[in-house]
Parts: sequence; structure tokens; C-alpha cells
Amino acid sequence: MTLVLTGPDSHAAKHRSEKNMLDVSRALGVYTVNMGTNDTHDRILDHARDLFIEKGLHAVTMRAVASRTGITPMAIYRHFSNRDAMLRAIIAKGHEIFMHYLQRSLAEPTAWDRLTCAGDQYLDFALENPRDYEVMFMTQEPGVRGMRGPAVWQDAATYRFLVDRIRDCVDAGFLSGEPEEAGLAMWAQVHGLVSLYLAGKLHVDEATFRRLYARTMRNIAKAFAGPRTSVR
Repeated sequence: MTLVLTGPDSHAAKHRSEKNMLDVSRALGVYTVNMGTNDTHDRILDHARDLFIEKGLHAVTMRAVASRTGITPMAIYRHFSNRDAMLRAIIAKGHEIFMHYLQRSLAEPTAWDRLTCAGDQYLDFALENPRDYEVMFMTQEPGVRGMRGPAVWQDAATYRFLVDRIRDCVDAGFLSGEPEEAGLAMWAQVHGLVSLYLAGKLHVDEATFRRLYARTMRNIAKAFAGPRTSVR
């Protein structure tokens, strides 16, 4: 995305300071899972996630994870009360990983750079962690939907992170409009594209899809362009 600035950027240093750290701390607070310091617990979860990544959520059973971990099935219940508790931990870990991807954008120098980098990190997470993305945002099974975090999607930490980046851009003059509305429009566009690609509906290779994604991001930015931004 090409950006032409029409004024001095007074936010470059400001957004590398405490405000960003507070944003991240607040966001992580929604999804952070307290795994404690129990090595066996962590080892069980690692093996459960490996099984999930290799074969999908349906393959994660207490017996299968116990076999991988080298413990008896009954021993797992000392660490996870049931399969649902284990699945919740797997999904929570996915949200944690997703937030770490988004956090990389906070190293960028301007509000605009942070927003566009966050968009790139969204795509990288989805393509590099497709099973996590699917179970977090695409799976329609009722049991899974109840494990994915806040019932109201606007309260999700990663969505709040996006809206905060947009709000910073509006404050800096890079974008215009209401941040919540812009956030919904941007998320709907990129989520729709990514979901179609991961579901095999677009029939394009990854390089072609990345170019399509970038063009879509530019078109959304044009719709919300502010007085200091020219998107080509």
C-alpha cells in the first residue's frame, strides 16, 4: 500500500510509549490463560495442540492425548477436568498466538504503519495457523462456539486491538469516520476473504491471494481515507 503524508507525523514516538503497552495489556487480559507452572499440564497441552494441528479438533480425545504424552488417560483428569476444558485451553492458546502476531505491528513508527502491519499480521496468522483460525472464527459447531471467548464479538481482545489502531489513525488524520464502523468494515472484508481462501473456494495460489488481500486493504483504506492520506 502506498501512502503519501501531507503533514508532519507527531505520533511516531508517542505510540511507541506507554499507551501501546496499555492497549496490549488490556487486550491480552481478555484471553490470557493461566497455565501455571505445572510441567505436566503444559506438556499435555503441547501434545494436545500438536494433535489438533495435525488432525483437527475432532482428533483431540483424552485417550489420544494421554497416549502421546506417555501418561494414563486417568492421569489427564488431574490437569483437565474433561475434554471441553482441554479444548478451551487449545482455543485460548490460539487467541494468545494471534495476539502475539498483532503485537508485532506496535513496533512500526506511525499510526498508519501500525494499522497496515496489523492487517498483514492478520493474514500471516491465518495462513501460518489455519487450524487455529478455523476453530477461532469459522467453525459453526455449537459446542465450539461456546468455547471461543466473549459471546459478543466486539468485546474480543483482537477486535479491540484493530479498533484501537483505527482510532489512532483517525486521531492522526490518516483515516476518517467512526472507528467502530471502520473496524467492522475492515474485519468483515479481510475475514471473508481469508475464510473463502482457507475453505478452498477461491482456487488461487498463496501469492495470488496475498495480492488480492493487499488490493482489498487498499480499497477499504480509500473508503475511509482521512485528510493526511492518499492511497494509490
